[in-house]
Amino acid sequence: MTSETRNKAIPVIVDTDPGVDDAVAILMLLGDPTCEIVGFTTTAGNVPLARSTRNTLALLEYAGRLDIPVCRGAARPVRGRFAYARHVHSAAGLTRRLPDPSMHPSEIGAVQFMERTLMDTRSPVTVIALGPLTNLARLWRRNPAALQSAERIVVMGGAVHTEGNATPHAEFNFYSDPTAARIIMESGLPITLIDLAACRQVSISRDQAHRVRSASRLGTLAAELLHGWFDRDPARQDFHLYDPLAALAVTHPHVVELDGTTMTVVDSDVTDDGAMWGKCEVVDANQGPTLVAAPDRVDSAAAHSAIQHLLEWT
Repeated sequence: MTSETRNKAIPVIVDTDPGVDDAVAILMLLGDPTCEIVGFTTTAGNVPLARSTRNTLALLEYAGRLDIPVCRGAARPVRGRFAYARHVHSAAGLTRRLPDPSMHPSEIGAVQFMERTLMDTRSPVTVIALGPLTNLARLWRRNPAALQSAERIVVMGGAVHTEGNATPHAEFNFYSDPTAARIIMESGLPITLIDLAACRQVSISRDQAHRVRSASRLGTLAAELLHGWFDRDPARQDFHLYDPLAALAVTHPHVVELDGTTMTVVDSDVTDDGAMWGKCEVVDANQGPTLVAAPDRVDSAAAHSAIQHLLEWT
């Protein structure tokens, strides 16, 4: 990346818990000259924190990006424990074995790193949250001004317009830490929410995935991860590109249209019924600080085109 390109690039912090779809989104962002990743913060979610951090480091080492710091965050949600998603992503999180990384996580924790970066940067930073919102909720409680100084906060999470994938009511990230989701969604912060209904508009089929080839190192790994995901279960026919769509909402905002909404999230303060935790409840569907991707106005063709371009898929 030239100095001129870097000056024009969007500075972002990626909060993540890789996960196959996280990994594909990360590889896209690493290959996008319009995006400058200033740091990764990790959380448990799809996998335990140690594995999430290891996967992030391994992806960066594979990409040759040892310059980007990785900061460890939450091992537990605000309340309770993470359930993990081994049945979806495998116990390792990634479906293609990467060598153990030689690089190490930063000595600075995720919350402190986000606080420093958001408060001290010359250019406002966008936060892309691809996992449970635990790190963001802890930062909000510690220093609300830090998150208020973010340019945008783009969240992949929630089931506003559709049934959930963790329970009939809840999407996995919000279900994993419903209290953190409630804290952030009620904060009044400039949230862009890419929920399940929007994400389900962009997918790749088994046949399409196995036909993908790439001239780039990043695109080849992304394709191999998808191949591995399908190969783990012959019944799998489609892979929804959840986190990649959230990444595109930052770098290619034309792929989604947004509606203003005020909403909250059900947690244990609201009900003892765990089956309801993580459910999104719209308070005002006509206005509000949260911008939710409209599922009927996702430009899936443009999203696919952008993904193919960034990963050099043919």
